[in-house]
Amino acid sequence: MKVRHLKKGGGGGAGHVNVTPLIDVVMCLIIFYLMIGHLAAGRSSSVNLPNSTTGRPTDTQGPIVINVVAPEDEAGEPILLIGEERIMGSQLSKILKDLYALTPDAEVQIRADRKLSYGKVAPVLTACRDAGLVSVKLVAAKGTRKNS
Repeated sequence: MKVRHLKKGGGGGAGHVNVTPLIDVVMCLIIFYLMIGHLAAGRSSSVNLPNSTTGRPTDTQGPIVINVVAPEDEAGEPILLIGEERIMGSQLSKILKDLYALTPDAEVQIRADRKLSYGKVAPVLTACRDAGLVSVKLVAAKGTRKNS
């Protein structure tokens, strides 16, 4: 007696999945995140920090960052930024007192341009002291020591 095997459905091959739409979506996501990353990186102020071979890296726990940017003309007053907000020198003490009232143990980081003299940065330090902020740090870029 002969036994015949019947084929069901015609073909036994695996189905093919079109991955082109999936690749398109992944590429769009990659481009989106690259653009967002570039925009987020551009948010920090471009301050030309001095080099330092000592100290420790800054913490990322949310300190108050005051950027002191050199003015276009050397005789002008430096530009003060807290975060991305530009403030006047006369407002600095009041703003720091308000920030101190919110977080008394806050750390302040002062990022001053290397072109500025200490005399241009000293009023910022004085405003921090007058506001009651005790943890004030001057930020410098990590550099190599030059042998003189």
